[in-house]
Amino acid sequence: MSGGLLEKAKSQDNDLEDVVEEVTMASSGSLLDRAGVGDNSSGGIGGEAAFDSNQIKKAAAVSLVALLILFIAYQAIMGFTLGGYSISVSDIEVDEDENNLRVQVFIGTPMFKSSPSGDMSMSISYNGTSVWTGSFAVSSKLSWYDAPFADFYQNNSRGAAADGTDIDYTISVTLEGSSSEPFSIPGELSDRSINAVDGELSQITESCDCEEKNDLDHVGVKFLVGIGALDPVQSNTSNLMMHVDSDYTINAKIIHDDSSVFSFPSVTVDGSAASWSGGSGVVDNAWLELEGDGTSTGAFGDTIHFIERDDFYEGDDGCYTIEITVVHTTPFGEDVIGTSSQGWEFFWEYNENRDTSADIGADGEEGTADDKYPDPYKSPEAC
Repeated sequence: MSGGLLEKAKSQDNDLEDVVEEVTMASSGSLLDRAGVGDNSSGGIGGEAAFDSNQIKKAAAVSLVALLILFIAYQAIMGFTLGGYSISVSDIEVDEDENNLRVQVFIGTPMFKSSPSGDMSMSISYNGTSVWTGSFAVSSKLSWYDAPFADFYQNNSRGAAADGTDIDYTISVTLEGSSSEPFSIPGELSDRSINAVDGELSQITESCDCEEKNDLDHVGVKFLVGIGALDPVQSNTSNLMMHVDSDYTINAKIIHDDSSVFSFPSVTVDGSAASWSGGSGVVDNAWLELEGDGTSTGAFGDTIHFIERDDFYEGDDGCYTIEITVVHTTPFGEDVIGTSSQGWEFFWEYNENRDTSADIGADGEEGTADDKYPDPYKSPEAC
């Protein structure tokens, strides 16, 4: 039986032998010969396109350098250093509730150290002399630390020198031999002493259907007090005050003929927030409005608070001034007592009782505006 299984098997054996023989002939020679190594004549891996061992070394070196640069950059971004700690004061603020200066410190750690540790020393100097040193345990790269004003405060910074220049507070921190650059505290934060006071009274009038007052009612005064520090540049000409956040009380009076005719309730100030019995306010740009019981509507629909006439005006025209007493909370300064740099002379009785009858001429016509009223209206004057 032709074409049987045996013949088919023999046929497959012959075909397999032919394939093996072809592969053997195509791959004659050693492994190096087949790889083309040592033969740079032409073609293949061993030809002109073959890798040069020096080029491979250079490429590897360049890669290592690039990786090292990236690693160091990453360490720098994460706050690591190649030597000791890298320390800097990054921010400061005031905690008015606790009367503390809050200092934010950034600590860059040495390479391969994940977080700082140990005790950090913080020093505050005034005019170059150390006035306080504190120690803090550190455990993170960015943290806040508190320095009580009561422990280091000396005096204001802005314009505090005899020649009107600033006296700076500076902060330095040290950890395991590594120190920060001195950080100057802005005077707006470090100043806590009130050394200048002032006041202002402005009359409030309303039109009324009241002939007995010439249809004009002087209802009271708007009462403002100024509390701050004299501006070292402007104070010689304008008595301009700089704003100061601090803790103190204000006692304000209105004085007439050397006698107190009105005392405002004692005001307690914490930072810039002011409060008194029955009211509150904010010291804004060194000025505080003391709101009285009277209210009036302004030209723009706003509510105006004022001290009512009957509370201080005793039917006597003349000069009215303000006396202000500031009592500091320790250690921010000594008591400050002063009167307003300017008084105000009011003519309320005169204005309401003056002769406003028209001056009728011989021709039966009213006179001109200049002579219509025998007694002209008088506005407040400085006194």
